[in-house]
Amino acid sequence: MIQQAVILAAGRGTRLGDLTKDRPKSMLPVLGKPIVVRVMDRMREAGIRRFVVVVGLDEGGVASYLSSSWYPDTEIKFVLQVVPTGTVDALLLAAPHIDGSFLLTSVDNLTSLEHIQSLLARFDQFPDQIAALSLLETTPDSIKTSPEVIIDGDWVTAIEEKPVTPRGTWSSFMLYAFAPRLLEFLPQVKISPRSERDIVSAIQAGIKDGARVSYVIADWRLHLARAFDLLAINQRFLSEQRDTHILSEIPDSVRIVPPVRIDPNVTVGQDARIGPNVYLESGAAIGQGAVLANSVILTGSFVPAGDVCQGQILYRKTRISEKTSP
Repeated sequence: MIQQAVILAAGRGTRLGDLTKDRPKSMLPVLGKPIVVRVMDRMREAGIRRFVVVVGLDEGGVASYLSSSWYPDTEIKFVLQVVPTGTVDALLLAAPHIDGSFLLTSVDNLTSLEHIQSLLARFDQFPDQIAALSLLETTPDSIKTSPEVIIDGDWVTAIEEKPVTPRGTWSSFMLYAFAPRLLEFLPQVKISPRSERDIVSAIQAGIKDGARVSYVIADWRLHLARAFDLLAINQRFLSEQRDTHILSEIPDSVRIVPPVRIDPNVTVGQDARIGPNVYLESGAAIGQGAVLANSVILTGSFVPAGDVCQGQILYRKTRISEKTSP
């Protein structure tokens, strides 16, 4: 039974534009908690109590938050990856702290608790396998930017990162269940043209060596690849009624249309309308009569009086929509 998870949190998230100028991707908020914590919350709900978190040079806030504000019944070890050179190098750094089989995931991938539980059960079903993968059915164009997986019945027969000519419709994402033997294949992985060493190549090396790899099809997965994805992730958690609390004092004239999350230290003016599907981070301010729906308002942002914010992320003076997202 898997009792440990490795969380990759060393990426700065430069592709997210203004959202990561002042904080790393791992600390971007999902209804009042950093996204890294939301990822780990799912793991903990599935029974994982021991974690190895790989952080970068700018990730001091991650270690501080997890050490002081997370569950005391968990064991967390931190590993520093100075240069983010891929998942293989991150896992090699974490390897001395890995004891037995483990989950591997990253802070930019969220899926359901049910899928995590199914992945754990699938891994336990076949003790001789080295891995169980999380799969999604997708289009050939999408596969060109993802790891393509070829399956035959219950088993994975091949996996390739970003194939030029896809052969199927299945791709994997960064939530894997691994046996310790997988670590033996890490040194075989060569540096890619992107100057990284990817875990997909280690899995393929294991398959080529005769090891068995199974899979579970995920019901859904959200990936924080673009700035606008942060809105979709917060909306998903709002739809699950997770932490949909109002933690600031607001005037009686304000109309709330659930689901809504308002952090502490948020200012809301008279006659504003908030919701549905709105998250206001601590330090945000909403002017009198403003109307907000399907939006995320981050710390330091101000929605002017009478303004309408629909389907946007607001960060300070930057408005991010589907069309403007990096």
